[in-house]
Parts: sequence; structure tokens; C-alpha cells
Amino acid sequence: MSGQPLDQLIASLIKGNRAAFRTIFELYEKRLYYFVHSITKSDYASEEILQEVFIKIWTKKETIDVSQSFDAFIFTIAKNSTYNYLRSIASQNSLKKEYYKNISSLNEETENSILLAEYEDLVNDILENIPTQKRSIFILSRQQGKSNEEIADLLGITQKTVKNHLWKTLQIIRTELKPYMADTIYFFLTSLMFTI
Repeated sequence: MSGQPLDQLIASLIKGNRAAFRTIFELYEKRLYYFVHSITKSDYASEEILQEVFIKIWTKKETIDVSQSFDAFIFTIAKNSTYNYLRSIASQNSLKKEYYKNISSLNEETENSILLAEYEDLVNDILENIPTQKRSIFILSRQQGKSNEEIADLLGITQKTVKNHLWKTLQIIRTELKPYMADTIYFFLTSLMFTI
């Protein structure tokens, strides 16, 4: 994987550099799949949507605004593609019940994923005010995609400590973002329910 800064990779992507595109794919593939799967609960659907997302990234590369957050850009595409998929399958009678049941399984993991993608700037402000170790662990995990094992090795702590710090940091972020959460979940519920 390239050691280039993300802004350089994006600049190369905009110019049509396929190597930069592959590197960005590698950087985001796991996080986007996790995000999409937390909503669809389907391996097949998540793979299909992920492929669609990266096709859109490539075809829309000239429209990327380098002054804006690339995370927000790519996660917005993923979110919209996921909702569009849910709307399309909701029109098929054989799949309505299965996906309607998924509404009740909206859990903290899904809420966290949506919130972290949509409110990145607010999350970064919150991170500035939490202890250094918690902030470092969160950044390594959520923004750099490292596993708990990798983080534990890097910081010389146990995986249990990593997990505990992540959990506590997410609780802080969820509390701080609570005013925004209802609107986010409401959007997801209504986007599905109106097609059922």
C-alpha cells in the first residue's frame, strides 16, 4: 500500500491515476463494506453495493471537491447507494418482510457508522477534548482501519484495553451527537417504510 498522504492520492485519482484509485480502494474497502453491511445485513447486497460505490468514485472522479472531506464524500455515496438498494428491493414482495425486520435490528453499531460518516467535523472536534490515548486508538481504528490487534501491538497495550477505550470513546461521541441522531435514524426508517 502506498505511503502517500490521502490528499495526494485524491489529486492523482482526479487525474485518472489507476494506481491511486486502487490504493484508495484498499484504504476504504473494509470500512465501507462494514458500514453497508451494518445496514443491509446481507453479504451479497453489501458486495454489490460496494462495487457500485467504487464505480461511481471512478466515474465521478473529476467532480471530487478537494476542499471538502473525502470521507464525507465517499460515505455519502455509500449511504445513498445503500438506501437506493433498499428502496428497490422493498418493491419486491418476496423481500419486503425480510428487510422490514431489519428495521428492528438497527443497533448502536449502525448508528455509530452513520453518525461518524455524516458528522466527521463534529467528531473531530469531540476527539480534541478526550484523553490522548483514547483519541489515538479511535483514529487508528476508525480512520486508519487498523485492527484491535494491530493497535495493541503499536501502542504496547492489550486488545481488551483497546476495545474498552474504543467503547468509551464511542459512548462519548454518541452522547455529544445525540441531538443529530434522531434525524439520521428517522431518515433511514422513512426511506424504507415509504416503499413498503
